[in-house]
Amino acid sequence: MLSGYISYTEKIYFIREVDESLPCDAYSFHTHNVYELIYFLDGNATHVIEDKKYKLKRGDLIIIRPFKYHFIQIDEPVRYERYNILFNLDRHNIDGIELLPEDLEVINISGNRIVEDIFRKLDLYCKSCDSEIFEKIAVHLLSELFYNISLFLTPSSEHTATVSSLISKALRYINDNLRELDGIEEIARYLFVSESYLFRAFKKELHQTPKKYIMGKRLLLAQKLLSSGEKPTAVCSQCGFSDYTTFYRNYTTFFGHPPSQK
Repeated sequence: MLSGYISYTEKIYFIREVDESLPCDAYSFHTHNVYELIYFLDGNATHVIEDKKYKLKRGDLIIIRPFKYHFIQIDEPVRYERYNILFNLDRHNIDGIELLPEDLEVINISGNRIVEDIFRKLDLYCKSCDSEIFEKIAVHLLSELFYNISLFLTPSSEHTATVSSLISKALRYINDNLRELDGIEEIARYLFVSESYLFRAFKKELHQTPKKYIMGKRLLLAQKLLSSGEKPTAVCSQCGFSDYTTFYRNYTTFFGHPPSQK
């Protein structure tokens, strides 16, 4: 599977992660086709979602929507604890998330006993029940979580920052010109920097290369078009691929199945 993409399509994935000394390079820039919630409990870390940076504090709930590149940047190798859950809205009938603003990415829930208890219950049922029963319970608990958050919405905007201006402009240019983009040199020319400088800046701030970022975005767009009924040959050209062989090979590597298999 091409580095940068993680697929969780069948089951609700839940874990409580505790590490007494998590290394600073523990996580890499990646994306997936499902929603992810991270309930941050302890540590010294920053969460990066596309060009936004959030310095995390205890009680932060991070909401990561499908196809958003992101990673946890460990700022200091100290004790780290979080709950993590991933789910597919197309597969699981979870209500309430539509009540949250589209741009909401971090909200602090410290003191919200209902939401805190929901994560403790998820942990309990995940350990005690088989996967089928856990999923049924998790659907109801997640719906309650989103309804509760929508009633007491206090986004944690005071600790939001962005990546460097250069990378922010590069990401914006890529996403605005994704279908027609010729290559890395086009972005470098637009930003008045060398390709090597752009490459180093990407690696430093996003732990990812520009080429992999562009490829991932194009393949995620392709998946979306295919799911809407477009034919693979048409999607290939619509997503910036020069030939079908290249598109087929990269799509199959990225998702683990060919374009014809939805």
